[in-house]
Amino acid sequence: MAVENKTNAQTSKNVSFLTNAKTMEKTLSIFESSGSINIRAMRDFKKYYPNVDGEKWYSFRDGFAVKFNEANIPHMITYNRIGNWQYSIAYYGEKKLPEDVRAQVKSTYYDYSITMVEEIKAHQQTVYLVHMQDEFTWKILRISDGEMSIIEDFNKN
Repeated sequence: MAVENKTNAQTSKNVSFLTNAKTMEKTLSIFESSGSINIRAMRDFKKYYPNVDGEKWYSFRDGFAVKFNEANIPHMITYNRIGNWQYSIAYYGEKKLPEDVRAQVKSTYYDYSITMVEEIKAHQQTVYLVHMQDEFTWKILRISDGEMSIIEDFNKN
């Protein structure tokens, strides 16, 4: 997996999507691929991800996004209108979750199965959205900087 070491002068910018990555996914789903992608965004992408599968670019009001697979892991990266990297999301299962994060989740929710992880990197911060379930409920946890909180909790009945 490529190492991302990007900085952005707007670190104080509100990044509300960190509680729900699906918001961006829903936004992108209404846009088609575009032939007019910012060249700076495209160059940055090719620099950090030279060997990926299924690369598909999207254009939306605030910028651009690219979806692709790297080592069989789906990713999405967004760029603003002038081609600056904004954030990235990787989607994977429990086995790819870092050991310390997995241990933190399992020490509290030992009877739950982890069904999916969304790893979001933005502004020198990594946030994990851990989707899990047991016999009666579905939960989504947000883990960042060693802190864990429930952001969604649903009963199956």
